[in-house]
Amino acid sequence: MKKKTWAAVACAALFLGVGLGAGLGADAPMQVEAKSKVVKKDKTPKEPKSSDLKIVQTVTKLSSRRWIQSFTYDSRYYYFIQMTKPSVGNLRITRVKYKGLGKYTTAKMDLRGFGHATNLDCSVYNGRTYLWTGSNAASGSDVSRAVTCFTFQKNRILRKNGSIYYKIPKGTDGKYVTNVYPAVSSDSTKLGVRFTYQGMQYYQIYELVNGTRINVWDPIEQIVLPPTTGDFQGFDIDGTKICTIEGSPRKSFLKSYDRSRKYQPTIIRTWDYRTGAMSRKVIKGAARLSFREPEGVKLMENGKMRIMYVSNTLTNQSCNIYDVK
Repeated sequence: MKKKTWAAVACAALFLGVGLGAGLGADAPMQVEAKSKVVKKDKTPKEPKSSDLKIVQTVTKLSSRRWIQSFTYDSRYYYFIQMTKPSVGNLRITRVKYKGLGKYTTAKMDLRGFGHATNLDCSVYNGRTYLWTGSNAASGSDVSRAVTCFTFQKNRILRKNGSIYYKIPKGTDGKYVTNVYPAVSSDSTKLGVRFTYQGMQYYQIYELVNGTRINVWDPIEQIVLPPTTGDFQGFDIDGTKICTIEGSPRKSFLKSYDRSRKYQPTIIRTWDYRTGAMSRKVIKGAARLSFREPEGVKLMENGKMRIMYVSNTLTNQSCNIYDVK
């Protein structure tokens, strides 16, 4: 295992604005209780030509009174994950098939006792899509203690984990870590797992076999980075790059909801762990979008990035997908 530490970047961090075992489970089929009332209309404002964002998908309505946390997509569908209640660990995945801008159909499944859903990603192998997220939260907690993968199953409930899950040790020292979340490279050959330890971000990269298998005791890289200054909102990996997104809802929402919270701009940071190169980009687009909280970033095969902004209200959120120019 190669370990690469960016601790030396701590000084540069001020310039950049950077601060702060495998097991098998069972898919337990049950019927989902659908609660999807929409109480307010929402729309995605047009972006000017000068914007640093390009609209990919406009407002997508999911179940109300659930908090959107992340997204992923394959060649046919988008998948969005929501937290049903804070600090409980129960989640909902909505699969969306778009049929043009603003036109789509949805299907749902529920996850019980999985975690906070900080990241959602997918691998594709032999035409089958496997969804990846954190899992195995303790009762009454939203801290994931493993990463898991499973196929989407309409109107089903999974408990604790999917058909395959992995507890993650820190490096090779045998100590399992918590608050773990996965990301998958665009070619489905690598899995990245993020966790925090002693105030730093750790990213462990594994070879991904058949879309579902890793050797948790043999990470090919371990990268240590300073914590983000803003609210961490997701990450992705591709090639030798790690990409993170951070930020808060817009100022007007924070003023009316929680004046103790400080507004944080949307910032995308990219690290190349082969060369050590770092970049930082502040996103200014979607300026007229209501609520405007970033929730997820994806690195695409063409080297570009795709992000999601949540809009509308705290308890009736919508998804808006953009490409970063």
